[in-house]
Amino acid sequence: MKMKRCSLSLFWSLLAVLLGSTLLAQAQQPAPTGKRNLPPVPGLGPEPVLPANPTPSQLADYKSQMAERTRQRWNYLLTDSVARSRMLNEKPNALLVETVKGRKPGTALDADMGEGRNAIYLAQQGWQVTGVDIAEKALAYAQNRAKALNVKLTTEVADMAKYDWGTNKWDLIVLSYAGGREYADRVMKALKPGGIVVLEAFHMDATNRLQVVGGDYRVFFKTDELPKLYTAAGLKIIRYEEPVGTADFTKEQLRIVKMVAQKP
Repeated sequence: MKMKRCSLSLFWSLLAVLLGSTLLAQAQQPAPTGKRNLPPVPGLGPEPVLPANPTPSQLADYKSQMAERTRQRWNYLLTDSVARSRMLNEKPNALLVETVKGRKPGTALDADMGEGRNAIYLAQQGWQVTGVDIAEKALAYAQNRAKALNVKLTTEVADMAKYDWGTNKWDLIVLSYAGGREYADRVMKALKPGGIVVLEAFHMDATNRLQVVGGDYRVFFKTDELPKLYTAAGLKIIRYEEPVGTADFTKEQLRIVKMVAQKP
């Protein structure tokens, strides 16, 4: 559920996860490979085709079209009532809830925020939250919910890969199925001393059940990969697990990774 919030390749991986639990009911039977195929999003036309040996102009046009498709897909998946009820977890991430319990509220960045369930929860606990995502309708949805709940939420339409995370700016960074392999150094720089990052994603084992489109594995991690990356960036690992559980973006039991790390 927040690709997120996402680069194009990250979107495809998360989309596969988001739709995986509903595909069997729609298709009546598993795909021949045993993995889920992706059903079409209503109103979205056929995917553009990149010519062989494209010119720089053709490549730029292709990337632009794909980015627009990504935005439209996330806007649909995160705000459509049917899609939400079938695929999305409405509750805040359990690891996040456990981690911030009893912690003094401060500034928080929710990367690839999506429809805002984690950001709104944090705001309700007194945190000053900024949520960033490429899906502007999802951010508007989150703002409407925040107003109804009488909490303040700051939102920004942006791609996290290009977003300025800042320096010594955040007491908390949330990476809930929003990547993380490429963000370790940014997280270290952006956190205040003593600040923490809460990261949950899929273990690579989950690819046995989930379709990974385009060979992208940004939300899938190998055993102990994350602790090594974030320790190398200078953070202290204060919690790390690889349990089998219900992931936030599917209702299946899958192996996931959970990490909490702190800037010294």
